[in-house]
Amino acid sequence: MSHFIDRIAQHIYDEQLELEHLTIVLPSQRAKKYLQRALFKVYGKPIFSPKIITMNRWVQELSSLPIIEPTRALFKLYDVHLKVDTEEPQTLDEFFKWGKTLLSDFDEMDRYLIDSKDLFRNLADIKDIENWSFDSEEQLTEGQLRFMRFWDLLADYYQHFNERLKKDGECYMGMAYRNLATNIDVAFEEDKASHFIFAGFNALSPAEISIMKQLKNMGRADVFVDADEYYLNDKNHEAGRFIRDLFSELKVKELPFVVDKIGKEKKVFNVINCAQPTGQAKVSATILHDQIPHNELSETLLLLADEKLVVPVMKNIPKNVGETNITLGLPLKNTAIKSWVDMLFTVQEHFQQFNSKQIYHKDFIRFIKHPFITGFCNKEESLAITKVEHRILSGNWTFIFPSALDLGERISQLIDLFFTPWKSDEKKYSLEQIRSLNQIIYQRLNNEQNAIERSILYHFDRSLVKLESVLEEFTPDLRLGTFKSLFNQHWVNESIAYYGNPLDGLQVMGLLETRLIDFKNMIVVGLNDGSMPPTNAIQTIIPMDLRKYHNLPTPREKQGLFAHHFYRLLHHAENCWITYSSADRDMGGVDEPSRYIMQLQLELSRINPLIEFNTSDYTISNEDEQSEEITVQKTDAVLNRLDEYFGKRTSASAIKTALRCPLDFYYKYLLGFGEEDKVEEEIEASTFGNFIHNTLETLYDDFAQLDKEGNKRDAHKSLSTVDIDEMIKKQGEVMKKHFYTFFNYESNQSLEGKNYLSLEVAQHLTDRFLKKERQSLKDHDGHLFIVSLEMELTKSLTLNIHGEDKTVNFIGFIDRIDEFEGKKRIIDYKSGKCSEKDVKITKPSRKGMTEEEMVGDLIGKLKRSKYAFQMLVYNMLYKDKFGEYPDKVGIISMVNLNDGPFYMANELTETIEELMELFEKVLTQIIEDLYSTEYDFEHDTRSKYCDYCEG
Repeated sequence: MSHFIDRIAQHIYDEQLELEHLTIVLPSQRAKKYLQRALFKVYGKPIFSPKIITMNRWVQELSSLPIIEPTRALFKLYDVHLKVDTEEPQTLDEFFKWGKTLLSDFDEMDRYLIDSKDLFRNLADIKDIENWSFDSEEQLTEGQLRFMRFWDLLADYYQHFNERLKKDGECYMGMAYRNLATNIDVAFEEDKASHFIFAGFNALSPAEISIMKQLKNMGRADVFVDADEYYLNDKNHEAGRFIRDLFSELKVKELPFVVDKIGKEKKVFNVINCAQPTGQAKVSATILHDQIPHNELSETLLLLADEKLVVPVMKNIPKNVGETNITLGLPLKNTAIKSWVDMLFTVQEHFQQFNSKQIYHKDFIRFIKHPFITGFCNKEESLAITKVEHRILSGNWTFIFPSALDLGERISQLIDLFFTPWKSDEKKYSLEQIRSLNQIIYQRLNNEQNAIERSILYHFDRSLVKLESVLEEFTPDLRLGTFKSLFNQHWVNESIAYYGNPLDGLQVMGLLETRLIDFKNMIVVGLNDGSMPPTNAIQTIIPMDLRKYHNLPTPREKQGLFAHHFYRLLHHAENCWITYSSADRDMGGVDEPSRYIMQLQLELSRINPLIEFNTSDYTISNEDEQSEEITVQKTDAVLNRLDEYFGKRTSASAIKTALRCPLDFYYKYLLGFGEEDKVEEEIEASTFGNFIHNTLETLYDDFAQLDKEGNKRDAHKSLSTVDIDEMIKKQGEVMKKHFYTFFNYESNQSLEGKNYLSLEVAQHLTDRFLKKERQSLKDHDGHLFIVSLEMELTKSLTLNIHGEDKTVNFIGFIDRIDEFEGKKRIIDYKSGKCSEKDVKITKPSRKGMTEEEMVGDLIGKLKRSKYAFQMLVYNMLYKDKFGEYPDKVGIISMVNLNDGPFYMANELTETIEELMELFEKVLTQIIEDLYSTEYDFEHDTRSKYCDYCEG
């Protein structure tokens, strides 16, 4: 039997309606081409098409007044607000919070032909009752009085707003419907012989019903409904509610073309539960590839019940499908323009938040990595951006001076436009700035490689033209947040149309695009509760009980509308595959299948014995496989890398890592894995200690006898308590300067939050250290000589490894070398806690050990000791530089300052010389093990702090 559109075409042909006088009004523009094809088939020859138009467009054409654009209507309503509410007029920012909702209610009231005075009087009475009290003496609060006055003014808003529009020769869409319903003769002004067909409508407003009813009663219109007896005759079924109401309003018992298919014909339903939302795209691809014959693809609908799945679904359509037409388009809000707009406004918010014209580093990094910018840049510019990014990371530039960016003229032009603070009183200027930015990028994007990005920018820029016109007319004073809201509403609902054949091939549609069109095969993707029917709340100031009293739509009516759209698709469908997701939700629980699935299974299957209903589950395999233990064999390439590494330089921390876990050493030092480079906005533990180190270096620098390279300085002196007193006074400002340099702050900016607290703590710890240093000088009545600060010491060791000499170059940076009470000391500052056991080398495990056993014993002790290995390396480096060992080598902990210094204690050997000789053998053994091909690089399960292996 023919489809609904075929029946319309056949009716026109059979009745010999004059096509030049015929206007066919449809609920969807998409059905127009299908109807034209059906007319061509039924007439069997080319014909001049009758006028085919949607209801909104038809009413707009018949309106004697132009339809006002929503944003302009909003500003005019604000002017009315200022005129009506003279006692407490609200700012534009406050008004925007409810102005759009009020406009929507005005539009709806006119579409539903409601007496505004009656409704607003009811509304005011309801609010009076809500604020009524048994205690008649109780006075309403100021807030309650303001609240009541708002409801009392609504009728005035409506009256004055319509008067203003009438004066300006404009109207909004709801008023256009009311005008046509009350003056139907307008429909015949251009053509006295006009005849109309209204086809496929479902939920109609009273104005629309009035228009149809008047024309039908005049014999100048036919009304066709697309319905099935299954839900039409069931008074409890939500899908037939509006068509039953239409019968009642038109005072008819039936209308063409009601069919009886759902409850009587064979249909196969396959419902697939997908554990992951994206698994539904895989399922739809499998169905298209395996279960639908190629010659039936033009009769196949891929319905996106959840339109957010459009991208994964499109990416998974099999190649054998061939022609595919996507009617719902790609919403701009799901493209790169969304992040582009978010960045634009985030940059301005940060200018206000930080009170600075410097560029916040995260904003700049996001900017240079955005698809528009990467597509815009040539190879030279991309290389320049990479270098700048490296400078930002290495310099820890929290804020960036635009003048410090050397990126060439083209990129600099974009940066100037993107990162210029907007003036709060010149929103029109900022809009021009945004449009100029768009146009520059659009013109310079490659037409072939960046076709999608160009299309996105084109549609985005076009959507801003109306806003620009509004801002020129009204010149409003807006806060940034309100301007953002106003800006977004002009583009967020725009879509980029996909090009394709709307008649042939697979049709990918949203639910609204399917109206009037029938398919043999249907794949419904994402049929979850909340997606279909949608559960979006109705935005209105009119309470739901009052809406129901005045027959305004409520969420129940909205759900009935979608129910008809869904069930209508089942009229001619023979095979239907339905997927839904049962994935865990972010806030707990799981996604639920739509109630339509349960209705089909429990209700339809009971009425129609020919229904075949199958259920199945689909999951993307993610079984936990037994992970193999990672080991790295010491191939020739790995051994050569060891030679290369030790030939350059190694450190105490590197060898200690190899001692603790060889695999971690391999990852960190041979492969060079490191932490991801990022700008520190909040001070990390490692950086916190550096601030104290750097501050102490700055304070003590004038007293050092040697520079960092070990060269003697001409002027130096011993350190006294007077000098320490001066340092205590200066340390706060010195520390602050290091903080500001690290974060690249301007002098007028302030440290906040965690960084401010970190500065306070660092200053406090430094102050405590200096006071302890001063007390130590007083107690010993002596002078402190600073030999060097942050001195770089190196030593080349030639070790015999498996019969072959290997060169190992050590390097170390000594925080401080000094002389106190005639003793040479190596001092290392630690911002963490330290104890005596961390620097102690204990007695031999047992007596009478061989040299080999002593080496193994020391290795074990160094593994367990936190800092002893580092102290021994410092000893070795000092001896190589100065020809003798220091008298003391130790640690000063900033945390438990009063317990230290903690000097290395040797209980293993009689002398330091014997210990260092044994230590060299330990180094030989450790490096021998690293070169040994008998042992792979593997994780030491006893190691708890590996950065890169599974420990």
